[in-house]
Amino acid sequence: MNRKYLSLLCLLILLVGCDKQKYEDFIEPEPDPINIIPYTEEEGEREDIDEGQNLLINGGLEDWLPFSAYDMPKNWLCHNNNNVKRDYKVVCEGRCSAKMQSLEKSTTARIDQVVPVTPNRKIRIRFHYAITQWKDKGARTYCYFRTRAAESSTISAEALNYFYDTNTLRIIRGGGYGLTYFPHELNRWLTFDETIEVPPSANYFAFGINSYYGTTIYVDDCWVTNVANQIYLPPGRRRITINE
Repeated sequence: MNRKYLSLLCLLILLVGCDKQKYEDFIEPEPDPINIIPYTEEEGEREDIDEGQNLLINGGLEDWLPFSAYDMPKNWLCHNNNNVKRDYKVVCEGRCSAKMQSLEKSTTARIDQVVPVTPNRKIRIRFHYAITQWKDKGARTYCYFRTRAAESSTISAEALNYFYDTNTLRIIRGGGYGLTYFPHELNRWLTFDETIEVPPSANYFAFGINSYYGTTIYVDDCWVTNVANQIYLPPGRRRITINE
């Protein structure tokens, strides 16, 4: 009887050891530090009030699909999947960021996510990014407005050109107001923070970032939020905030 229990005990120890080895195989190694200038919050006052709720799901890019053939952040689309990687070394906040690096001249590294928006209302677009390698066009936002969630309902570039002036359009198709691409400033965390009005026919916003061949950009902590408009009364009267 004792010999039987001893055999079962040995078998149990062997199984536990195998499970532990499997678990250790999935533990990712501790990353080495990279010399990136950390992000610091700049002081200043905005005229718009951010309502605070992030319309993006997994905007912090912390959650990624497990056991996928490619690195894929949950709730995001990655075009040319090999060009987007989860990175633990260059991180602004949290545990990881999205490393976007186009590996071939004919491809673009891109992530995007579609969220519902309200026509004629302002939204605030905010995220952190760090560029460590730059070539040609570099990187920029590349966003769309849609009447429905489906890609086939995308509002045309001609319609956006009619609704926005050139400088404003570059908030969603460029590096920010008046900028064609992100500033050519390497190895430091920068903040993209812009507000734009939703076109009257739009019910959805496809937030996206493009990184072109030869450019490496790390993206972290993405936010798309509704903005509450403000009314400023004459001196001596209190300020009130309204939602359109």
